[in-house]
Amino acid sequence: MEVSKQLVMHYFSGKTTSEQDKVVEQWLALHPDNAASALDWINEETPENDRETFEDLMMSKAQVWTGAQHRFPDASAKVKNRFSYNRQRTLKSYLAVAAGLVLVCSLAWFRLKQSETIHTAAAYGQTRHIILPDSSEVVLNGNSRLHYTASWEGRPREVWLEGEAFFDVRHLRTNSVFVVHLSDGKSIQVLGTQFNVIDRHTRSCIVLKSGSIRLSLAGKEEQVYLRPGDMVQVNENGSEITEKQVVNPENYSSWTRGRWQLDGTSLEEMLQKIEENYGVTVLVEDRELLTKRASGSIPLTSTQAQTLIEDIASLFELHFVKQDSKLILAR
Repeated sequence: MEVSKQLVMHYFSGKTTSEQDKVVEQWLALHPDNAASALDWINEETPENDRETFEDLMMSKAQVWTGAQHRFPDASAKVKNRFSYNRQRTLKSYLAVAAGLVLVCSLAWFRLKQSETIHTAAAYGQTRHIILPDSSEVVLNGNSRLHYTASWEGRPREVWLEGEAFFDVRHLRTNSVFVVHLSDGKSIQVLGTQFNVIDRHTRSCIVLKSGSIRLSLAGKEEQVYLRPGDMVQVNENGSEITEKQVVNPENYSSWTRGRWQLDGTSLEEMLQKIEENYGVTVLVEDRELLTKRASGSIPLTSTQAQTLIEDIASLFELHFVKQDSKLILAR
C-alpha cells in the first residue's frame, strides 16, 4: 500500500483502519524526514481554526512512537553494537522514536510560532502595509513600530503601537473586540472601524474615520466614546483629553495614499510631522512664520525629506537654505 498525503491526513484524523495505521507508522518510522513531510502536509491542509483540535490528535498519535522509548531504552547502544537481523529491527525502533520526537518537537515549535510576537517597523520616511491575523489592515507611518502575536486563534485581538498608523479593523461575527495599546496606559477598543492614531513622545492624537471607538485613559475608569469625524488629543501622561473637535478625517489619513491633505494646516504642524516621520529638524528664523497656514495638498516622497521641505517652502513663499548641517526656512 502506497503512502500518500491523503492517507497520512486520514491517519492523523483517526479515519484509517488498523492495517492502514501500521502502513503509515512503518513509513514514519523509516526516516525522520518522513515525519517532517507529514508535518508540512498538515500545515498546508489544515485550516487555522481547526489546528488546535488537529494538534491534539497528532499528539495522541505521537505517543505511539515515543512510547517505544520505554520498550527500547538502550536502542542507540544496540544500533552501534549489533549487526544482525535484531540490529535492523532495533534500528527501525530507534528511527520510530526519532520520528516521534521530530513530530513532538515540531508541534512544540508550531505552537511556539503561533504565540510568538511579531515586531514590525517603518523606518524614517517609509510606510508599511500590514495584514493582521484577522485580516484587518494597518498602514504604518515612518518612525513607527507595531507589535502583535502571530496568531489570534483563541486569543484576544490586540496590538501595541509606537508612532503613527492608520487602522482598517475587520468586524467579526463574534463581535470580538480589537484593542490598540498605546503609551502611558492608553488604549483604543473597537469592533470594526477605520481610524488614525498618532502616539509620539510629544503628542497623542486619535481621529475616527468610520465606526466607533472607546478610548481608555491612564488611571481613568470611564471611557471616552468617539464618533466619525471626532479628533481628540491627549496630554503627555495619557490621563486627560486636551482637545476634542470635529475634523475632516481624510486630512489625517491622506498620508496613506502618498499625499498630505492640508486644510488650514500651520507651518509648525508640517515641520513637526517632518521631524516625526523623517527624523529631520527644520529651523525657522522668524518664529511668527510657524503660525502661517495653508490649504491644498503636497505629494510625499518615500525616503527623502528635502523635496518635501522644498515644496513647503514654495507653498509659503519662503527660502530653503542649508547652513553647515542645519536646514533653515527664511523669508
